[in-house]
Amino acid sequence: MKIFNRLHILMALPLSLMVACNDDWDSHYERSGEVPEETVYQMIKADASLSTFGAMIDTAGYAAMLNTSQTFTVWAPTNEALGTVDFDDVEEVRRTVSNHIARFNISTSTPATKGVRMYNGKVYYFDGTKFAGAEMTESDVIAKNGVLHRLSSSIPYFYNLREYIDIHENTSLISAFLKRFDEEKFDQESSTPIDVNEDGATVYDSVKIAYNRIFDDIVYGLGSISDEDSLFTMIIPDNEAWTKAYERIAPFFKVYNADAAIADSIQEVQTSLAIVNDLIYRAQIASPETMTAVESTSGSKITDVDALFAGTERIDASNGIIYLASELNYNNVETWNKPIEIEAEAAATRKPAIGTTVYTRTVSTDSEYAPEISDLQYIEVLPQTSSTQPGVTFSIPNVLAGKYDIYATFVPAVAEDATATNDSTRVQFTLTYYDVAGKRKTKTWNDKSFITSPTQVTVIKVAEGWEFPASNFYDNLWLMDEANDASEQVINTTLLVKTNVGVSDFNKNIMTRRFRIDNIIFVPVQL
Repeated sequence: MKIFNRLHILMALPLSLMVACNDDWDSHYERSGEVPEETVYQMIKADASLSTFGAMIDTAGYAAMLNTSQTFTVWAPTNEALGTVDFDDVEEVRRTVSNHIARFNISTSTPATKGVRMYNGKVYYFDGTKFAGAEMTESDVIAKNGVLHRLSSSIPYFYNLREYIDIHENTSLISAFLKRFDEEKFDQESSTPIDVNEDGATVYDSVKIAYNRIFDDIVYGLGSISDEDSLFTMIIPDNEAWTKAYERIAPFFKVYNADAAIADSIQEVQTSLAIVNDLIYRAQIASPETMTAVESTSGSKITDVDALFAGTERIDASNGIIYLASELNYNNVETWNKPIEIEAEAAATRKPAIGTTVYTRTVSTDSEYAPEISDLQYIEVLPQTSSTQPGVTFSIPNVLAGKYDIYATFVPAVAEDATATNDSTRVQFTLTYYDVAGKRKTKTWNDKSFITSPTQVTVIKVAEGWEFPASNFYDNLWLMDEANDASEQVINTTLLVKTNVGVSDFNKNIMTRRFRIDNIIFVPVQL
């Protein structure tokens, strides 16, 4: 079973960023008529001025590779350029060496606009006598298996976003969480078919790639922040910021489970995801203070961009920009605790009460009520008998353990029938939820002022600052699991809306027992 890193697979391919032999290079070989006998590794080891880099190649484990018949180009810094090297830090040595190696023969005739992909996946450019900002003291030295360029300084190393998180001690908390989801995944596209088994299935000489579903999932992933070909901006919380954010957010993800350890685990994972979900933004945000809004890769829209980035330290990365934060300035209602809006016409979210008929209605775009009715649709709720108080129960998904203002929007009767100018009703609301002990609770609001208007859209504030003791939330990790289906979610928070019209008012035609509802909105209290 072959196991490769994705970047190494890419570097074996003839990508446009990888520069192969050009005409000038071929002419060089033709004029000389000589083939060097030394490999690029042997040349480095034989040069006393490159002895430090030669030792680094050995420590990094690249000696055998650079001594093979495969073709490589090496930019070798002199001993003075490297200074003191900590050979005990093997990973750092390997990062430095791989930052100075590329596949194929790459000469200084390479256009300045054409990038060179290094062995670590990073892309650098020639600029006159410089490469990636490092001065070349000698260039285009031909070896048996490649090319050697000597440098008077080392190529500056810029971490990609994921590298920065994993390497630095002050970001160890977010790193530890992300590493829990690192895995290797079979890559059929890069694997080679070698046989067919007895069942007729193709057998592959398998290639596996690094995969983290938090970032790489095709539907819910936040963006592959280790990909050198992408550009992101990421706010990275240091350990202090992570701890403060966790303490702030964790109470909102209190959950009931008969097994307390499972409940604690769910709370820990969902809190950590809530921290991570809105850290990443597409492209490079170089001047956040000039922007009026940004959208995270999870889809959250941030309206106070300056506040979001306030107090951060900018650090350039190889695939974007890092803003290191000692505190996360999240607006909770724009990020991890957004309003919950239930469209009444969505049949999957509602259940009619006994004796109730529900019709979906649509208003035309030229209706005077169109701007106030979301998606131009609502439902009309009617009794099947004159004595019935009709009602509909709405499922409320992803409620957190926190405070909400609860609203219901009702459409006037005249939106459907211009003559129904006296058609109004009184409604009441019953909320069902569960506490942290798993006990079912109910709360009813039947204020006499909860009356719909026959001629105007009516927004009723059902409750202010209503606090849920436990969350009923499904995170993206749950949705990513192929064993799970969104239809299997158990939503135990519901709101029943029904008429509350007494016999006298009904018989005197003061009020009807029907209503038209557009949506239900749970607005979290802003912290």
